[in-house]
Amino acid sequence: MHVFSIGDTNFEVDVAKSRISVSAQADGMWEVNIRIEADDDVFMRLTEDDDAPWSWALYPPSFSLQGLRVAGADAAPVRMLAVDAGNPHCESALYMMEYRDVADLRLVELSAQRLAVTGKVDFFGKSLPFAIDMPSVA
Repeated sequence: MHVFSIGDTNFEVDVAKSRISVSAQADGMWEVNIRIEADDDVFMRLTEDDDAPWSWALYPPSFSLQGLRVAGADAAPVRMLAVDAGNPHCESALYMMEYRDVADLRLVELSAQRLAVTGKVDFFGKSLPFAIDMPSVA
């Protein structure tokens, strides 16, 4: 399954629209860029009822992590890396009708087989857990 969850809701992942790249840098570091889009069809089903918890949203959520630099001799798997919110070279956000800062962001796994990310995001003063867990995409 392709999980893109916020709180108790799984919006699923649109694999065709999602991107993960890991590129070698001149200084020997690796730069990680991730863009994950939720599935439009799942979003429409979850929001079709006016009383649905996410009915206020017009678009499915998306997650981005840009410019994360990691050390390593090769593009070996990354496991359990806390992403420092104060890192000036790295930006992360969850977009759902506006950009929302991500707290406690953890890159649980990034390998050729799997991407797993966890964190928390604020919606109207309430901190909700979010998670992405899916097979890696090129």
